[in-house]
Amino acid sequence: MGTLSINKVDHLLWLGRYMERSFTTMSFIVSTYDAALDNANGAWQGQLEELGFDRTTDDPIEFFNTCLFDVNHKSSLRYSMNAAYDNAVHLRDVIGTETLAYVQMASNSIDAAEHSDAPLLDLQSVHDDIMAFKGCVDEYVDNDAARTIIKCGMSIERLDLFTRLSYQLEKLPQEVHRLATRIDRAAGTGYSKAHLKVVIETVFDPAFPGNMTYERQGELLTHIAGIFG
Repeated sequence: MGTLSINKVDHLLWLGRYMERSFTTMSFIVSTYDAALDNANGAWQGQLEELGFDRTTDDPIEFFNTCLFDVNHKSSLRYSMNAAYDNAVHLRDVIGTETLAYVQMASNSIDAAEHSDAPLLDLQSVHDDIMAFKGCVDEYVDNDAARTIIKCGMSIERLDLFTRLSYQLEKLPQEVHRLATRIDRAAGTGYSKAHLKVVIETVFDPAFPGNMTYERQGELLTHIAGIFG
C-alpha cells in the first residue's frame, strides 16, 4: 500500500484520538448527568471540574449542554467531532469513503441531538455511528499501518481521558496492553519506549488504581502524553 507520509501519520493518529475523545466524552457526560439527577451534591461535581465546571457559579444542565454541543468549548463532543472530521477529510484516500461517511454521520447525529427534545436519547445514534466507524476501520482500511495508527490514537486518548477524569481507571491495564501489542506496527509514529515503559509499570502495579494520588495522576498523564511526543 506504500509508505505513509508524515502528514498522513499525524492525521491518522489524531483521527483516532478525536473519535475516541468524542466517544468517551459523550459516555462520561451521560453517566455524570445521570449521577447529577440522582444526587445534586454528589461526586460528579468534582469529576466535571476536569472539564472546566465551576461548582460555585455554573448551572449543571447548562454545563452538560456546553460539554456536548458548544463548538467553541475544546472539551466538548461537538469540538472533538469537528476535529475528527477535519482529519478524516485529509485521509479519504487512506481510510476510504465508507469510513469517512460514518464520521460525517456521527457529526450529523450530534446536530440532530442538539435540536432534539430528548438529546440524551438521540445521542445513541452518535454512539452507534462511532462504533460503526470503528468497524469500518477494520473492514475498509487496507493499509495495516494506517489501521494500527488509528487504533493507537484511540488507545492514547482513552488512557489520557480515563486518567484525567478519574474515570474507569480499572480499564487502563487492558488499554495499555492493547497499545503495547500494536505500537510496533504503527510505522512512522516514532514512539517513546521510555515513556511507554513507565506507563506499563504504573498501571500494572498491583496497588493500581488504589495508589493513585493527584500527584501520581499528573505524572502518569505526562508519560502518556510523552509516548507519541
